[in-house]
Amino acid sequence: MILFHIRGDLQPLESPGIIRLMALLTGTPIPPLRRDLELQPVERDGEKLVVMSDALGLDEKAAAAVPMAAALVASIFDGKRTAAEVALVLSTEGMDAKESDVQSLADDLDLHGLLDTPSSREERRRQLKVFGESPLRPFHAESRGLPPDALGMGALLGRFFGAAGGPPLPGDREAPLGLAAPHIDFARGGQIYAAAYGELARRRPPDVVVALGVAHHSPRSPWVTTRKAYETPFGPMMVDADLHDRIAARLWYDTREEEWVHAKEHSLEFQALWLKYLWRDKTPPWVPILCSSFEPYCEDRPPSVVPTVEKALSDIGDLLAEERRKGRRVMILAGVDLAHVGRRFGDEMDVDDALKKKVETLDRESLDKALAGDADGFFLAGVGENAWRKVCGLSALYTALRWTRAVAGGPLSGMLLGYDQKPDPAGGIVSFAGAVFDPA
Repeated sequence: MILFHIRGDLQPLESPGIIRLMALLTGTPIPPLRRDLELQPVERDGEKLVVMSDALGLDEKAAAAVPMAAALVASIFDGKRTAAEVALVLSTEGMDAKESDVQSLADDLDLHGLLDTPSSREERRRQLKVFGESPLRPFHAESRGLPPDALGMGALLGRFFGAAGGPPLPGDREAPLGLAAPHIDFARGGQIYAAAYGELARRRPPDVVVALGVAHHSPRSPWVTTRKAYETPFGPMMVDADLHDRIAARLWYDTREEEWVHAKEHSLEFQALWLKYLWRDKTPPWVPILCSSFEPYCEDRPPSVVPTVEKALSDIGDLLAEERRKGRRVMILAGVDLAHVGRRFGDEMDVDDALKKKVETLDRESLDKALAGDADGFFLAGVGENAWRKVCGLSALYTALRWTRAVAGGPLSGMLLGYDQKPDPAGGIVSFAGAVFDPA
């Protein structure tokens, strides 16, 4: 017997929903699952579950944890089959499920806002409108499992510096031209975050930060900007609106058309936390930019051979270099991870020591090119026959290298601050690193 009990903060409601009433009266097909859901396998109390939630984080009420078997059943809700027809399909696969079980699952998913219905689509439009009109990008403390207050967040981040309990004291050295830090969760990547931001703490703050993160939802736009201040427990991370607008003007499309990808994306949220933790009210403004994949433009070639992309990279690089020539200290920040390998990421192979070593060898070869300021070489090391590593920070770090070198006005000198690999709970490994870049 399949148990369709939905767990989580949102409990199933007892009263029958519209979906169930319509199905009972007319045999209406069950609506499909929303396509904009994030599905995350987890294990709680020895039970394998799938957490379904609004991938963009706009509607935090649309969330529930369902048993793995129930998630598999829901995956065949195609908007055409009734509960009876779904039960029949399951029976042909040797699964014991009654029509009432299937309808109960559909009812609960609907009440949690997880089915693609007119009401869920209308709620989606409403949430997008609310986000679009807000001057702030909210901090997602609860869904990240992070402290919502400055004291708790400061204590969490401070522990990653070991016995010192906090970052090193500020020094007199100029801010670096570039910094690369992870965007993996703090529990796994905290030591490498501390290595990267510890180096930054030893320097004087720059005048502005141009921050490049990974747009994991892969929007069509290669770079997506926002003017919204990122909220943090230490206060909002403010945007340099003038520099933002001048950067956006050098691109061939509306850079805020897909601004919604900033709503829940963690790759820059985590950088905002560390920057505000280090510098609090002295934190300089930034320009947050999320990078999508360049591979639709150049699957196995560097972006520099694509005229439209190359012109944008060069034009913005020239703009940032001019800022530095005028005396403004510009720092390029990349919030990136490296390889994603294993069953969690669609691979058939299991992760063993030999695979970990192979990944590290290729990662370090890529990083050597990055540290030398060889953006094209770094990009080519992550595509073609090595694309199996699935380097999620490929486009963001490539962009960062191009702009950092432009600001330098010459060769770069990069220093690796740390490298690590950590297992993914659903099977696989993620690698990441920290690095700092100065003029050669």
